[in-house]
Amino acid sequence: MQPTHAPLSALRVLETATLLPGPWASRILAELGADVVKIEPPGGDPARHYPPHRGGVGHLHLLLNAGKKSVVLDLKLPADRDAFLGLVRGADVLIESWRPGVAERLGLDYPALSAVNPRLVACSITGWGHEGPRRLLPGHDVNYEAWAGHLALTGDPRTGPAIPSVQLADLAGGTFPAVIAILAALRERDVTGRGRRLDVSMAVGAVSLGVMSLGLVDAGIPSPGPGDGPLTGRFPNYRIYPTEDGRLAVGCLEPKFWAALCEALGLPDLAGDAFAMGERRDEVVLRVEAKFAEATAVEWEERLRGVETCVERIRTPEEVLADPWLRETGAVYEHADPEGAPMAHFRALPCWTGGAVLGPAPGLGEHGGEERGGGGER
Repeated sequence: MQPTHAPLSALRVLETATLLPGPWASRILAELGADVVKIEPPGGDPARHYPPHRGGVGHLHLLLNAGKKSVVLDLKLPADRDAFLGLVRGADVLIESWRPGVAERLGLDYPALSAVNPRLVACSITGWGHEGPRRLLPGHDVNYEAWAGHLALTGDPRTGPAIPSVQLADLAGGTFPAVIAILAALRERDVTGRGRRLDVSMAVGAVSLGVMSLGLVDAGIPSPGPGDGPLTGRFPNYRIYPTEDGRLAVGCLEPKFWAALCEALGLPDLAGDAFAMGERRDEVVLRVEAKFAEATAVEWEERLRGVETCVERIRTPEEVLADPWLRETGAVYEHADPEGAPMAHFRALPCWTGGAVLGPAPGLGEHGGEERGGGGER
């Protein structure tokens, strides 16, 4: 389904990337109206085969590739390489995730692609980028987060670092910088008439996510240990508190929010202890924990409704999927899986009013007949 407001409706995107960062980047462009053609090897994107499966197809693949077309090409074969270059000739953007050196071996590096289509914006998303001493190393999100300094701050002082549930380096270090850079390069092309090559490193991109923690260290403040940073549990006003049956996230950075919470808890004498340290911090935390333990998380949610404070019950993924507001706004919607059963999908860019609710992911090679051979010059 085409979006009501489709600023990228004239854009054609080729994607040879696999797994998460590249496919999610092209899916964002698809929600903005771009025509995305996924170029898959004969066996398909590996995500097609990763469990769990829906109708014999990997669930992750169905989520990441909604609304795209699929063409199968073996780029090691001359005929298929020529077919790929034909597609490049009519494309605006290429998103790939080949490891450094692969494009050169295939004869599909940027000089070769630019010779066919000088207006092409070619975006590479890799772990370490194409320059520097780490460029040939394998890796995944947890490795990039460790290297960028994020894992050192996660977890608990007693148990050490913990792996975040969200792939921060993949998405915030890779996908989102890629989309932003692609849009900037297209705007630049409007002026210069020429595309450019973009070299996105997920690891390097992840470094900028530490703007607060790295900035504090640069200012001379020692790096905190796991779970002991200003926003990872050091202070009473910004931490996780257990309840009778669950947990609450307290984020009362401003004194007024902490004071309102203390008043609601019947602990007004703690209003000045938002940033307490040492033994006083421990005392404050114990008293707040004891109060929250008197009721369930849902009961506290109800008691604090209407109080000007920053407290949220920690919800399960099941609760998020069932949230009626998310369904109403279209941030979560449904398509049938390959066997016709309802399957939740997620808008990658829900802030764009009127963006596309994309159709289901394509079957392997579903659009080979109509797309193979490319298109005209752009």
